[in-house]
Amino acid sequence: MKSLAMLGVAALVASSASAAFTGFSVERAITAEGNTQYKIYANWDQNNAVMLNAFNFTQMSGALNARHQDAGEDADGNPLGSWSAGVNLLGTAARNNDSWVTVSGSGTSGGNDTALDPSFNFPAGSTDRSFIPVNGGWYDATPGAPNLVLAGGSQGGYRMLLMQIVRSGSGNDPIATFGFTVGWKLAGTTTALFAGAGQSISIGVPAPGAIALLGLAGMAARRRRG
Repeated sequence: MKSLAMLGVAALVASSASAAFTGFSVERAITAEGNTQYKIYANWDQNNAVMLNAFNFTQMSGALNARHQDAGEDADGNPLGSWSAGVNLLGTAARNNDSWVTVSGSGTSGGNDTALDPSFNFPAGSTDRSFIPVNGGWYDATPGAPNLVLAGGSQGGYRMLLMQIVRSGSGNDPIATFGFTVGWKLAGTTTALFAGAGQSISIGVPAPGAIALLGLAGMAARRRRG
């Protein structure tokens, strides 16, 4: 009986030491310059998760329509925009109105130590950076500096910012749905853990007509129940 009790205590300790991924969350805001900004977070229920990478990006529906406001040329020599978080050097206003990905910032800000995978590769000759390539990924370029998730949000209490998507203006904001996988480890360990595959993340606001149709559908359903 004593050994069973000890096993129970050991299991409890082990479970309390493991941070569980609780899903993705999205925050929407209008910037001072009048653009629509989305911040996409990964969430955990404890603060001992260390971000490693994000990969296998999949566009499920719609289009990102992401705008860029980078300082000069990106790492590939293309002046039309980069998804690298470290490219923008124009200050807070430009950064708030630029689209980028990160895994090495704090829980609420973008990091300059994120690198793009070779899979983050646009079609030959393309100058369109308003989307993320299929299977695109990004990773922590300085793994020696722990990227612990920080307190924030309501989906477990700890999170890491992974993407910022900005759309021009605040009026036209169509729905887009996408997904990707995140990799992380527990602080003090070397085993990579993965989650998020198959989960969908949505940005955008339904058009007024679509909202009206949803309202009518709800009224019809209530009448049928009545």
